[in-house]
Amino acid sequence: MTPDIERLTQMARADTNKKFHGLMGMLLRREGLLASFTDLAGNKACGVDGMRKDDYRQGLDGRVTDLSERLRRLGYRPQPSRRVFIPKANGGVRALGIPSFEDRIVQDRMHRILSAIWEPEFCDFSYGFRPGRNAHQALSRVAEIITMERTQFVVEADIKGFFDHVSHDWMMKFLGHRITDPSILRIIHRFLKAGIMEDGAVHASEEGTPQGGLVSPTLANVYLHYVLDLWFEKRFARQCRGKAFLVRYADDYVACFTHEEDAKSYLTAMSERLAEFDLETEPSKTSLIRFGSEAGPRPKPGSDAPGAQSFSFLGFTHYVSRSRRGKFLVGRKTETKRVRKKLKEVNQKLKQLRTTGGKAMQDFARRHCQGHLQYYAVSGNSAAVRNYVRQVGKLLFIWLNRRSQRRSITWDDYNRILAMGKLLPRVKIVHDLYDFYRKPRPSWKTQTGSRMV
Repeated sequence: MTPDIERLTQMARADTNKKFHGLMGMLLRREGLLASFTDLAGNKACGVDGMRKDDYRQGLDGRVTDLSERLRRLGYRPQPSRRVFIPKANGGVRALGIPSFEDRIVQDRMHRILSAIWEPEFCDFSYGFRPGRNAHQALSRVAEIITMERTQFVVEADIKGFFDHVSHDWMMKFLGHRITDPSILRIIHRFLKAGIMEDGAVHASEEGTPQGGLVSPTLANVYLHYVLDLWFEKRFARQCRGKAFLVRYADDYVACFTHEEDAKSYLTAMSERLAEFDLETEPSKTSLIRFGSEAGPRPKPGSDAPGAQSFSFLGFTHYVSRSRRGKFLVGRKTETKRVRKKLKEVNQKLKQLRTTGGKAMQDFARRHCQGHLQYYAVSGNSAAVRNYVRQVGKLLFIWLNRRSQRRSITWDDYNRILAMGKLLPRVKIVHDLYDFYRKPRPSWKTQTGSRMV
């Protein structure tokens, strides 16, 4: 963190209502732009300029000086983002916008400025794209609320195409709550209007902020802070009959309630609230379910008997479970659709690596499993991750033996190597999400689970 950003953070923490004016000088400061250049990764995909970090490094001093001068005289104009599509677990595609490298530098600097201003104001139940916070903390908090606060009803929700439908007018109004510097607001507005390039054609942006830009997550948090978080904390939760909690990670969030009428009221009020800001929920990912310590066991498939249901959040299916002593637990397992999608990708990648050699195939399988364990190896999910590593091992065995007409290895030898732990990583829990059982309980709790209201 550069000294000017650190001072800005201290001022924002000292007064969460303070308005900031002289921010453009921080954005164009040459030292800050150089710091952003240094921190940017060099292996990211290229934007419309086709430039990578090593390319920009040639004549770096002159490039940064010129960029600073263009920002100073407001001659800087962002280039359109290059649009690419990546497959989603449900069979659809997600549109990503890849900015040019110079735009990455400016966006990184802008992200630091906006984060310094709004970070002290963001609600505690917001976990996405914030320093010191991650998805596993959000998962642990959901389990803690359901278990320790004894909530019985859960509303899972996801905003439909959030990054594509952010209102530019509302975004500028929200930013104006804390920023009065017209120059930096003008640069942000240019980023929003920069457009996207797809198949060689540039399309103007009338709404949305390209998912994939460095400043987009920060702008999304600012937007949802005013649209959803403050509304829930300051208005809706206060009128609930029982306890009400919210946990949000970007545009994916879960609300927990003690009483069913509060949950039903929230489902209606939330849709009306989002509609005021040109947003709507994804019907297939939004529902009200019975979930808690008083819910019965999960009904058998095809049964009409009442019982606890399951919900999905951050790649995990949550279900009612019990400990060995019979106590209520929030169980988790990797979403089935994600497992299928990732195994298909692994199968395709191993097929492509056949001509590269068995060592390359083994290295890829090991790195992939290590990455999978780093996220999915959480409390209660050991069986699912163990089965996933086993499935990757089977795929690796199949493609190792298809490199030629001769069989490369037998099952007995292969299993012996796997047992030694030299081929694929050993499965062990990386994230303990039941640690809240060991936390000291305070003598009071706030109603919304974030701030005193």
